[in-house]
Amino acid sequence: MERRLTEEQVTKAILDWLEANGWEIICFDFPQSGTGVSLHPNEELRTTKNEGAFIPDIVAIKNGSVVFFENKDRFVLADFIKVEELKKNNDFSNSIERLLNDFEYSNIFYGVGLAHSDNTENKTNDNLDKIDFALFISEYRSVSVYYQINSIFP
Repeated sequence: MERRLTEEQVTKAILDWLEANGWEIICFDFPQSGTGVSLHPNEELRTTKNEGAFIPDIVAIKNGSVVFFENKDRFVLADFIKVEELKKNNDFSNSIERLLNDFEYSNIFYGVGLAHSDNTENKTNDNLDKIDFALFISEYRSVSVYYQINSIFP
């Protein structure tokens, strides 16, 4: 019987994998932990102080490439749409610039980390146009790069 990972376990597995592969963790967040960094829409787009805030699950950097992760224990279309909006719009550019102010970078990539299942794989395949990368985590917490637009994760 397949054991289902929690979102926190998915995030921890990815954090360990990133660090083992030389990535510097800029920030991370677990569900209901309050440890993450809130990115707010640019001032001209806001109607209230916290409306539309986005908290990435992991932000990491290596060799000038920054990765933003949305992690889940299953496929959630809303997260793919959120990642697509981050990729296509500059609505959070001021917050992202402030977050990355102390780092030198040339590329930003947006993607997902997901507990692997056949269903998740099938639905991810249908939505690859929305993301730059997808990492799958097995029930044993091993991480595999399922999809990437460039050699983000060699």
